[in-house]
Amino acid sequence: MAARIGANMIHQTSAIKVFTNRADLIGDGLKGATISKGALHIDNVDAFKASLPTLAANAADFGDRSAPADVQALSRWIIGEGAQQLNVKLASPQEAYVAIAEGRINREMSFPAVNIRVGTLDTARALFKAANDNKVGALIIEIARSEMGYTHQSPAEFAAVLQAAAMLEGFEGPLFLQGDHVQLKSKPVRDGGETGAKEINAHHKLIQELLAAGFGSIDLDMSPFERRTEEHLSFEEQQAENAKLTAEKIADVRALEKELGIPWTVLLGGETGEVGKMNTRKEDLEAYAEGIIANMKRLGIDPALGIRKIAVNDGTAHGGTPLPDGSVADVAIAFDILKMAADFGKKYGLAGSVQHGASTLPNNAFSLFPKNKAVEVHLATGFQNITLDNGVYKVKGAQSDIEQFLADKFRGEWKAGKTFAQFAYSTRKQATGPFKWMIWTMPEDVRAKVSEDLYDQFAFLFGQLGVVDTKDLIAKYTTIHDFHLPFPEETGASSAAGSKEDTSDLAD
Repeated sequence: MAARIGANMIHQTSAIKVFTNRADLIGDGLKGATISKGALHIDNVDAFKASLPTLAANAADFGDRSAPADVQALSRWIIGEGAQQLNVKLASPQEAYVAIAEGRINREMSFPAVNIRVGTLDTARALFKAANDNKVGALIIEIARSEMGYTHQSPAEFAAVLQAAAMLEGFEGPLFLQGDHVQLKSKPVRDGGETGAKEINAHHKLIQELLAAGFGSIDLDMSPFERRTEEHLSFEEQQAENAKLTAEKIADVRALEKELGIPWTVLLGGETGEVGKMNTRKEDLEAYAEGIIANMKRLGIDPALGIRKIAVNDGTAHGGTPLPDGSVADVAIAFDILKMAADFGKKYGLAGSVQHGASTLPNNAFSLFPKNKAVEVHLATGFQNITLDNGVYKVKGAQSDIEQFLADKFRGEWKAGKTFAQFAYSTRKQATGPFKWMIWTMPEDVRAKVSEDLYDQFAFLFGQLGVVDTKDLIAKYTTIHDFHLPFPEETGASSAAGSKEDTSDLAD
C-alpha cells in the first residue's frame, strides 16, 4: 500500500511560500475562505485545504526565511479557526487516563506519544494518514522543552502545523498535544539567586505558552532533582526535591488553567528514575508519590488533580546508544519495572507507567509494552532517523553540509574515544532547526519516499502497541470543547518558548 500512497501524503514544494506582510498572505496565500470582523469564513473546503501548506509555512520559524511575527500569528490563528470548523479538536486525554486508572477502559494498549522534530508537516501527515487508516484515537503528539530549542518549534507553531496536517489528511475528533519533558533545570535552580529565579520564570512561561497554544497534556519532569547516588539518604530524602517541585508545578498548571480559561483539565505526568541513569525501584515510586501528595496538601491542592501517569527508567536511553559505526546498540529493557510501576500506581489513581527512549528499539520489543501495562510509550529518534537517512541524506550534498555544520558548531560534544560517526549521530538532531527550510522544501520524490517509510512505521507501531480501532473508544471518554486563539493584532508577536538555548537531550 505504501508505495501507492506516498505522493498523496505530500504537497508540492511550490506550496511552501512565505509572505512578508499580512495583506499578501490573505490575498495570495489564503484560499477558499475570508476573514471578516475577526472571524474566519470557509466557503470552499477543498480550496482552503489546498492553502494549508502555505499557511503552515507562514506559521513556522525558518530563521531569516521566516514570515514576520504578525504574519506568523495570523497564519496560526487561521489554521486554528479552520481546525475548529473542520472538526479537528484540540483536547486533553485526562478523562481517558482517569477511565483507564478506574478500570472503565480495560484494554491492553499503550498510547504512542510521538515527538516530531523534523519535516513536521510531512511527518504529521503520514502519522494522521496511518491513524485514519487504522482508526486510531489513542495517540499523543508531543514536543520536549529541549526540542523546541534545537528544532526551532515553539508551542504555538507546533500546534498550528499539527492542526494543518490533520486537516489535510481529514483527521477528525480529539487531537492530543503534549509538552514532553517539561523539565526544570537543576543546576540554576540549585544555584539559586537571580539565576534560579530566571529559570523558574522561564519554566512558568513555557507552561503558560503550552496551555495557551492548546496543549492538553504536560509531563512534569523533575527527575534531575533526585538524589539517588547519595545512598546514605532514605528513599524519602532522595525523592524529596523531586516530589516537592512536582507538586509546586502541578499547582502552577492548575492556577494557569483558571487564569487562561482553559476549557479542559490538563493531563499531567511525573517522573522518577531519570532516563538513561539508575533504574526505578518500588521504594522510589512510593517515596515520590507520597511526597507529591503531602506537598499538594500543603499547597491546598486536591491530590485528585495531581499526576495520572508516571515515567520510570528501565534501561533505555534517549536516542539510543550509538556504536562506533554510527548504528545503534541493542538494549535490554527491564519490562518488569513497567509492570511493577503500573500495578503500584493504581493505589494512587495512576493510569500506568510511561516508557521513554523507545523508538530505536528492535521491532520485536514494542508488543511487550502493552503486555507490561505501559500506558504510554514515547517515540522520537526513530522517526528523525527515517527522515534524515531515507530522505535528507539522499539529497546531494545535504549530509556533508549537515556534518560540517555539526563539526563546526558542536565539536565540544565529540567525546574522547568516540568515532566521528558516533559524534555525528548523537548531535545531528541539532541540525534540524538550522536546516529546517531545506528539509521542508526537498524535492517531491524524496519527501514522498520518506512519507511512505514513516507511514509504514506508524502503522506497524499502532498494531504493536494495541491502539488500532481505538478511535471511537477514546472519543467516548473525551469531552470536546471549542478552543479559540484570540485574533492577533497587526503588530502581534510570536516567539519560541524561551528555550532556544536549551540543547540538552531530553527527548526520545
